[in-house]
Amino acid sequence: MRAGSAAQARAAVSGGGRRGAVRDPHWDNVRYLSGTLVVIGHAVEELRYADGVLWLYLATWALRLPVFALVCGCFSSAEPPTAREIRRLVESVAVPYLVFSVLHAAQIRLLTGAWDFSLGDPAWGLWFLLSLIFWRVALPYVALLPHPFLASVLAALAVGYFDEFGTEFSAARTVAFFPFFVLGWKISRGDLNAFFTARRARPVSGLVVAGSMACMWFLRDDVRLAWLPMRGPYGSEGEVFGAAGAWLVRAALIALGATVAVCFVHLVPRRRIPVVTYLGAGGMYIYLLHIFFIRAARHHGLHEHADHWHGHVAVIAGAALLAAALASPPVRRLARPLVQPRIARLGGQSGCAGERSTEWERGNR
Repeated sequence: MRAGSAAQARAAVSGGGRRGAVRDPHWDNVRYLSGTLVVIGHAVEELRYADGVLWLYLATWALRLPVFALVCGCFSSAEPPTAREIRRLVESVAVPYLVFSVLHAAQIRLLTGAWDFSLGDPAWGLWFLLSLIFWRVALPYVALLPHPFLASVLAALAVGYFDEFGTEFSAARTVAFFPFFVLGWKISRGDLNAFFTARRARPVSGLVVAGSMACMWFLRDDVRLAWLPMRGPYGSEGEVFGAAGAWLVRAALIALGATVAVCFVHLVPRRRIPVVTYLGAGGMYIYLLHIFFIRAARHHGLHEHADHWHGHVAVIAGAALLAAALASPPVRRLARPLVQPRIARLGGQSGCAGERSTEWERGNR
């Protein structure tokens, strides 16, 4: 699909509006809200013994990484990569992956005294960058298949039966979360325009998101937390339907994640929202930087002081404030050489419209 047609399809999702050099506030809103939920999700992991926190973690799962992958797919092209595309992928994904792998290893060394560095075993949170490289490279080939989304789902279900696909190079997660990326690409093609432009789509989307959250309250004790990361071969999934039916659990997760993610994108306001839209350009800054703060907090046992409901609320509020701080212009200016490096030897300008942009932000200018 040509870039102009893809932009028109994204505009249909956003309800039209100005294009060109102006950022689309709808997608900035999506980035910021989803990024903030990622920070909250990581911040409360040590508090999931509490029913309310566990429910929040489960209820927002589809609004975190599935939405992240969907947005990246929405701004990706299935055309054979040009030199400019390869340069952008190296600058905005591969180089930050190398840089942040070293920074994570350095922080772990400072906190624990142990040096643990391995590019093949991504540090906490960095698996997404590694997977994004594969997704961008694989998309032009997957797009040639008669039914790309169905093929990606079948691959995600099948990979759980292969022990060779584990955490090394994020192989299992890369394949398991690929359907969300492909779904985002299909949105950019306009395949879901009939839904996004339907008169009753917004109320239906609201019911779907609210209904899924309500269901999670009643299912919170039945959903195994080990199911959500999809980081390796099937394990506890087989305890429900047996080894032969373990794929059913992942199929349900993918169906839930895809449906709720699409409805969430449709529900997010298309207009500019004070603060939210302004900070939305820092989505990848939120994702890459927050882990250092969460790891330090865990190492020093700060979660042990949040043993009552008011402590849980404080952690959630603190995580939201952390996300806002990391997306702020001063932090972005300070961290830009790490998150959005410019490699002059690769030649030419990087990013879109003469500005640097991450794969998370590309195409939105």
